Amino acid sequence: MLKIHDLHVYYGGIHALEGISLEVPANKIITLIGANGAGKSTTLRTICGLVRAAAGTITFNGVDITRASTTQIVQMGITMVPEGRRVFPDLTVLENLYLGGYTRKDSEVKRDLDWVFSLFPRLKERKGQLAGTLSGGEQQMLAVGRALMANPTLLMMDEPSLGLAPLLVQEIFRIIKEIHSEGKTILLIEQNARAALQLADYGYVLETGRIVLSGTGKELLARDEVRKVYLGEE
Repeated sequence: MLKIHDLHVYYGGIHALEGISLEVPANKIITLIGANGAGKSTTLRTICGLVRAAAGTITFNGVDITRASTTQIVQMGITMVPEGRRVFPDLTVLENLYLGGYTRKDSEVKRDLDWVFSLFPRLKERKGQLAGTLSGGEQQMLAVGRALMANPTLLMMDEPSLGLAPLLVQEIFRIIKEIHSEGKTILLIEQNARAALQLADYGYVLETGRIVLSGTGKELLARDEVRKVYLGEE
């Protein structure tokens, strides 16, 4: 579904991505793991058109989207749940959700709203509440729901469990599984490397802008260097 080939990205004089290549097959969960500053978020932001590549190509369902605008990319079926939630605090839960579907012209928006409310009953209970007054976990639910309202075929998630209590982390990963079961392809960045690799069909390990390891989730969990560096095991 998504193919990245030899992608280079710079922030001023910093070479943030140094020629990475990866694939996201349809109907799979793919994860990117790595330390802070490795280039994970930059990868997602470049796919979305928020950051421009200096070289390399990004294709989605066979179409080159390397120079496409973010609006065009969303309309083609890619959305992102950003790190830090970034909900619109002065708008209600319902208004935030409808903004997620602002590019849509089909008649199924209400159906998807009902689906989001079935995934997150708490959002339905608080649909008239200002998003800025929600708890951190509720804001994360809202960020995920808002992305789903665009009816994506590829959902990208940047640190969905960051800052959440352990029980809420479990709930977020359960929801990711349920979203995947509904036919969504998922590209996941997650500091909780163990949970991400247990969930993922395939994973890539980034270090300072380069992919240094790749394999199935089980294969990476079994690698000594992954267990030592990312799972805290000796």
